[in-house]
Amino acid sequence: MIKKFTNEAAYAAAGKPVTESRVAQIADSNEVKIDGVNVLVPVPGDGDAVFIDESGKDRFVRFDTINKALLPAGWTHVGYAFAQRGKTYKVLDKNFPSAGFQWVGGWQHAITAISATTIKFWLKMKGDYATFVPIEVTLTSAEINATTAAEIDAAIDAAGNAGNVGYANHGWWAFLDGDRIIVQCDFNGDYRQNATSDGTHALVGCTMQHITYRDMPSNSYVMRSTLTSTTSAYMNIEKGYAYASVSGSTPNANVPIGSASTVNKNSFDNSEYCADLRAFYGDYRTYFLAQMVKYPHPDYGAFAMIDADEMTRRYANLTFTKKDGETTGFLFPALHTAVSVGYGTGKYAQGRWHLSDITDGVEYMHDETMAKIQEAQRRMNTTLLTHTVTRWFARRYNVTNAWFFTSTRGTLSSNGVNHAYRCQAVTLCRLD
Repeated sequence: MIKKFTNEAAYAAAGKPVTESRVAQIADSNEVKIDGVNVLVPVPGDGDAVFIDESGKDRFVRFDTINKALLPAGWTHVGYAFAQRGKTYKVLDKNFPSAGFQWVGGWQHAITAISATTIKFWLKMKGDYATFVPIEVTLTSAEINATTAAEIDAAIDAAGNAGNVGYANHGWWAFLDGDRIIVQCDFNGDYRQNATSDGTHALVGCTMQHITYRDMPSNSYVMRSTLTSTTSAYMNIEKGYAYASVSGSTPNANVPIGSASTVNKNSFDNSEYCADLRAFYGDYRTYFLAQMVKYPHPDYGAFAMIDADEMTRRYANLTFTKKDGETTGFLFPALHTAVSVGYGTGKYAQGRWHLSDITDGVEYMHDETMAKIQEAQRRMNTTLLTHTVTRWFARRYNVTNAWFFTSTRGTLSSNGVNHAYRCQAVTLCRLD
């Protein structure tokens, strides 16, 4: 429709159209404004809704013009676009599963050599994951075979902490796997289950390796905008600023430029130890923004590892069989969550999605991008992306932790792989 308004105030008072597009003329300025409804764009911007039409063709609807009721019934909603660059763009799945998933689903260790008929190793078991339980076994022979595996399994089954003795309680058992014996826990009760010895708890008569992660790379460093190498950096401004300004550190010595510690606002504004920070940054917000993840990020630390697509290809479908011989678990449940996501048979089909990468997270957790995605989600009546939900990313931090977004601090950080957090699927696409 075409409509004329006497002035800007009259135009604003009329509000935006919701049922059809409008061309508006402001009489006193002769300005013409176009207010669209379900405006199709050839290249998707941040927040734009992504659809497949009846013929399988992409349809991109501008985020702030969506009227769900007027969209063609035959279109399939896929998700929300972000990070468009050249011929590529990313899509955030429209679904936001409310369930949490562990990053690691169970633990595996391999006995690869036996040198005596009495062996000893150590396990962390349910009831007291902070303390090693000794597993000492007298063997028929110093050989890796089915008899030895059964003897080790029997010893494990007799072990445990108070009230948690036996497989049914602690989940540990042993079995022969070719030329090695696997000692496995069929659930992930605690990140400390990765160890079978340490400096004061030595292996006796056997060689044992932790094998849960196979050849999966890990790295525990990222870079802030200050070019400071650190193990954590802010990812969302609103959430991060709210946390840091109140709960940041209170220094008791001079804080140099580029320090990995983020001071609180009161200290920045008033502490004698923050004089250099005030002189360099001027105000607290400028200082805080320098503590954000540097992005685009150099080929460094966690950002230098294989990406989420390769992580999915290598590890998302790896399984382990539990003691009953029938139940199968996924070694990396969080990675596996994206495997079943898919729409149609083209670029959005199953097998083309991955658990959010850290690069994806930096992009869609950016405040301006998130606001646009949220506007589209409100209009499509789907769950809102927020900074109040903790979610996993598809890269490993170390033997006990993986990278995640923490909803309490707004940071890209790490936590124990036994925790169950939200998982969000993303795919990288090319324009036709």
